[in-house]
Amino acid sequence: MTKITLALPLGSLILVTGANGYIASQVINELLRSGYRVRGTVRGEKPWLNQFFEETYGRNKFTTCILPGFHDVELIRHALHGVDGVLHLAGDISITENPQDVIPLSIRSTVNVLEAAYLQPSIRRVIIGSSSMAVYTSVPNREGVQITEHSWNDEAVQEAFDQSFPSNNALQWKKRLATYAACKTEAERAAWNWVREHRPLFELNVVVASFTVGEILHQEIGGSTMRWVKDLLEGKQEVIALVPPKWFVDVEDVARLYTIAVMDPSVRMERVFAFAEPHNWTEILQYLRWLRPDNQSLPKAPENEGRDYAEILPRKRAEELLFRWYEQRGWTPIQTSIARAIGPK
Repeated sequence: MTKITLALPLGSLILVTGANGYIASQVINELLRSGYRVRGTVRGEKPWLNQFFEETYGRNKFTTCILPGFHDVELIRHALHGVDGVLHLAGDISITENPQDVIPLSIRSTVNVLEAAYLQPSIRRVIIGSSSMAVYTSVPNREGVQITEHSWNDEAVQEAFDQSFPSNNALQWKKRLATYAACKTEAERAAWNWVREHRPLFELNVVVASFTVGEILHQEIGGSTMRWVKDLLEGKQEVIALVPPKWFVDVEDVARLYTIAVMDPSVRMERVFAFAEPHNWTEILQYLRWLRPDNQSLPKAPENEGRDYAEILPRKRAEELLFRWYEQRGWTPIQTSIARAIGPK
């Protein structure tokens, strides 16, 4: 790792929300490996999580605190006592057709974290986790899509609130995904608007991650998007029908970018785009067949599924940051990520 002066010195205490989540647990792992101390929020006791990090990094490096939700600024403020930085990765992952059920709640939760951080003078950096769905929705074979750091998924927001959207079963999931994307879009946008209005002492960064795959740190961790990929080995193919071809990224690369967003003094008020490679399910299934040639449960590849041709301009900046801090040239290949996740035969 480079010796640039750090925005937050090693040994600083970082709070990570949703600590038992797929990406959050990898982020914690990278922060601890880098020399930070971490306090992770969980909704209930997770002794296995404490044990896992204690066995790896020793005592007093990682602790947890119970935070059942983000509806109460004072409860969040209590969790933030004495911390130097905040990484907010927890979020409502409900997928519903009604945007009013989730979007206001997601906005309020995000803003509450910022307001609580505003009241804690020791906090110098806040990093929020966002999604590729906050910037665009992948449409196979659509050409001319160019994503910049100023891109927002307004198309999904409009679709989510469209009362005339058909409600038949064939399109029901599309409406739910539009609502999910709108939720991610409006929550992140609310964070930027709040910071511009209130001008806090802390600096805000956001990590925008594409479809994330790679190692799941512990068997108790659900695995999120990587779990969907692993489910293909059991013949479960819902993800193929629900998720179009899109950009993928390795979870450890994502964790490194979160850590860089904490450390790097030049990364200020910035969206960091974690987009490694575009893939479709035909390719993902091919990788799984290479890794598990005897598996008879893998579904057939979809016909003529197309590709995500969106051009992600800010990913070059993320590549530069990975090289500056980790001397990492390019991104972890997605085939390598999947191999790490499913383990040896």
